[in-house]
Amino acid sequence: MNKKRLSALLLTGIMMMSMGTSVFAADNTPSVDADGKVSVMKDFEMTEGLSAPTATFQFTATPITVDAPKATIKDISYSNADEKGALENGKYTISKNSEIIFETFPHAGAFEYSVKETAGNVDGVIYSTAQYTLRVYVANKNDDTLYVKNITADDGTGKKEKVLFTNTYVNNKASLIIEKKTTGDLADKTKDFDFTITFTKSATSNETTFTGKIGEKVVTCEAGNETTFTLHDGQQLVFENLPAGTRYVVKEKGVAGDGYTPTITVVENGVTTVNGTQGNETDDVSSAKDGNSNLVGENDNKVTFVNTYNDTPITGIIVNNLPFIALIGIAVAAFGSLAIIKRKRVSKR
Repeated sequence: MNKKRLSALLLTGIMMMSMGTSVFAADNTPSVDADGKVSVMKDFEMTEGLSAPTATFQFTATPITVDAPKATIKDISYSNADEKGALENGKYTISKNSEIIFETFPHAGAFEYSVKETAGNVDGVIYSTAQYTLRVYVANKNDDTLYVKNITADDGTGKKEKVLFTNTYVNNKASLIIEKKTTGDLADKTKDFDFTITFTKSATSNETTFTGKIGEKVVTCEAGNETTFTLHDGQQLVFENLPAGTRYVVKEKGVAGDGYTPTITVVENGVTTVNGTQGNETDDVSSAKDGNSNLVGENDNKVTFVNTYNDTPITGIIVNNLPFIALIGIAVAAFGSLAIIKRKRVSKR
C-alpha cells in the first residue's frame, strides 16, 4: 500500500515537473516557422537630434556540432530614410528582423551553433557583443522526413525567447554657442550681463560634465546643476564635443532700470525654434519655449541674446540754456525793430 502510494506520488511529481519544464521551454524559446527558419532581431537605438546613419549589420552562425549543416543569416540595413517611430525616454528604437536559414540536416538530433554579430566600422555605432549558443532540435516526421521541432537560445545568462542584438548610434561631436550682442547709440559695449545654464544629459550617454569656453576662460557645468557666467557684447560661450541629445536651458538675468530690452533667438539642431522673442528689463529671459528645455542635435545649435539700449533724446543743453536763448531772441527782435523805425524816420526827412 505504501509502495503504491509512493509510486503514485512520484509519478505525479514527475508529471508536474515535466509540465513545468514544457511551459518554461515554451516561454523561453525563439519561434520557428514552417520552413525551419528562426528570426534574428535587431534594435537600433539613437537619441533625439540624430538621423539614422547608413549602416549594414552582419551576423555569423558558426556550427559547433561536427556534422551540423551550414547556416546563414541575412544582413540588416539602415539609412536616414528609416522611420524612427515614437520618442521614448529621450531616444528612438528602430527594430528590424532577419532570419537564420539552415541547410539540410543529416539526421534527427540536436545541433549547436554559435551566433553573433560581426563588428563593423561605421563611425558612432556601438556594436553588440551579445553571443548566443543556439541548440536546434531536429525530429523525424511520420514520412521519415526531418523537421526543426524546437530551438533554444542561450546568451550565457540563461535561455532567451529572442535572438536579439541591440546597437546604439551616438554622436559626441555636437556643439552649442551662447552669444551676446548689444545695440543702441548709447549702449555700453563693455557691460557684463549675467546668465545661468543648466544641462540634462543625453539618454544614450553617461557624460555629465560639459566644458565650454569664453575666449580662453573655461566654464565647467555639471548635469542638473545651475552654472553662472557673464557675457558682454561680442562674446560667446562655446561648447564643443557635446553628446547629441543633451538638453539645456539658458537664462539671462533681468535688471530693473538698466535701460536694456532683451530679445532671444534659439536654433536647435538647425531649426529656429525661438525667433527674436522680446523680454523686459525686470524679468529673466529664457531659452526654454513653453517650459521645454532645448535640444543639442547633430546640426547647428545657437542661442543669441540681443540687448537694445533704450536711447532718450539729449535735451538737457537746450533746456538749461533756454533763458539765455530767449534773451538773445528778444535782443535780436528789438534790434530789428529799432532799425526799421530808424529807417522810417530817415525816409520821412
